[in-house]
Amino acid sequence: MFRVLLFDLDGTLIQVDMRVFVKEYFRHLGMHLSPVIDPQQLKEHLGYATQQMIFNQDPEKTNREVFWEVFLDRVELPLDLLEPLIDEFYQHKFKNLKPFTRCKPEARAVMDRAEGLNFELVLATNPVFPSSAIYQRMQWGKVDRYDYSLVTTYENMHFCKPNPQYYLEILDKVGADPGECLMIGNDVDDDLCAAEVGIKTYLVEDFLINRHERPFEADYRGSLKELPDFLEEVAGASRRT
Repeated sequence: MFRVLLFDLDGTLIQVDMRVFVKEYFRHLGMHLSPVIDPQQLKEHLGYATQQMIFNQDPEKTNREVFWEVFLDRVELPLDLLEPLIDEFYQHKFKNLKPFTRCKPEARAVMDRAEGLNFELVLATNPVFPSSAIYQRMQWGKVDRYDYSLVTTYENMHFCKPNPQYYLEILDKVGADPGECLMIGNDVDDDLCAAEVGIKTYLVEDFLINRHERPFEADYRGSLKELPDFLEEVAGASRRT
C-alpha cells in the first residue's frame, strides 16, 4: 500500500510543547543577539519573517531566502553581521533548549520497525528552522541515525506546512506518487492537510494538536506505540497484493 513514510518531528517523534519551546527560543536568541538588536524587536521581526515564510507562494525562493529578505528589511542590519551571529547561536547555544524537549522511546521503536520493513523515510518537519536546529532536535530525540531520503529544512524547501505545496514538493524530491505515501503526525492543521494532495494520513493521538478545534478526518489514527504493528500490517498487505 505504501512505499514512503513521512514523519512529523515535534510532538510526534519527540515530545515538545512548541508554545513553551518557541518562547524559550526567542528568549535565548534574544539574549545572544542583544548587543546588536533589542530582544523585543527581535521577537517581533523574527515572528513576522517566519509568518512570511509560511505564507510564501513563490516556488523560486527557498524558505531561507524568504526569511532573510523579510528579516533584513525590518531590522535594517547587514547580513554579514547577523548571519555569523545566528550561526554561532545554533552551533553553541541552541543546545540549551534541549531541556524543553523529551525523548520518546516508542519513537525509536517505530523508526526501527519502519526501517526494518524497508520503507523509505522522510523527516517531514515544518521547515522554518535551519538544518542545524532540526538535526539537533533529531539528535535529542534519538531519531537522527536513520537513513532518511529527505529531511525538510528551511534551506532545501520552498513552502511550509500547512501549504499543500509543501507536500507536493516532497513528492517531487523523493520521486513518489501520493498513493505511495503515508503522512504520520500529530497536528490536525499541519499534518492532515497532506490529504489535499492525495497522501493518506495517520494521526498520532498522543499529543494531538487541533488549534482551531475543527472537525477533522484522518485515514488512520492511534498512538505512537500502536504504529509499529500498524506498519507491519501495511507491509504485509503490500506483499500480498
